[in-house]
Amino acid sequence: MEHTAVSSFRTFFGSVTSVGRKAQEIAGEFAKMSEENIGAGTKAAERLRNAQSLQEVTTIQSELLKESYEATTNHYRKIAELAISTPQELAQSAREFASTFAQAGQEGAQQASDLTRKMGGHAADVVEKTAETAQSAVRGGRG
Repeated sequence: MEHTAVSSFRTFFGSVTSVGRKAQEIAGEFAKMSEENIGAGTKAAERLRNAQSLQEVTTIQSELLKESYEATTNHYRKIAELAISTPQELAQSAREFASTFAQAGQEGAQQASDLTRKMGGHAADVVEKTAETAQSAVRGGRG
């Protein structure tokens, strides 16, 4: 029973640790997105500085917007996947924790019942032997 309860706690708190890792992954994804946006903006600024016409400036800006939109969409998709999976994992771990803990409780109750039954049987044996000894003593005292 104790092993089951300890295992259950480890599983549950392991999932809490997993939530922390997911939060770090989400923060890392935001950092990557920012870094990529800065890099893309710097490259676009360099290209704009060398642009020869309004048409070229418009093309560079359009490409930057398109690339930025695609990159941001991909990052937000990944962030959403991480965020969606986290509560599901935590809920599953909580269900497993509750189930394991309930099982440990049932095992503990069964062990207590078995022990009570054994102790009751032992007590009955002791009472019987004590009664036999007392009767023997009473008989021995008469004779």
